[in-house]
Amino acid sequence: MKKNSIILATLLALFTLCIFSSCKEEAPIDKKKMTEMVADYYMLEGTSKHELREVKNLDMNLVYVDFLNKHGVTAAVFDSAVSYYAKRPLEFKEIYEGAIKIVNKKLEVLNKELEEH
Repeated sequence: MKKNSIILATLLALFTLCIFSSCKEEAPIDKKKMTEMVADYYMLEGTSKHELREVKNLDMNLVYVDFLNKHGVTAAVFDSAVSYYAKRPLEFKEIYEGAIKIVNKKLEVLNKELEEH
């Protein structure tokens, strides 16, 4: 009886370990790259909204295809990454904070260039 209890406890422990180790989902896109992509995405959004006023026939699908191609990512992988990080709000917050820093740095560079001209 005691031997069966030990075997059962060992099997249960192994089963639990297997479940938890296999549940560790890996991010489809790592945090650094996702941060860069989010920054680019929002700059693209801002630019395209401005350009939509200028160009009536701007095909946003082509714009987003170029965005994904630039980063070497498919739409499915990008969507999976957004879903992955949406389930991890603290990580997503870090990504957005990093993206804001990137956008602000690029804005500073553009403002300096405008001041020089």
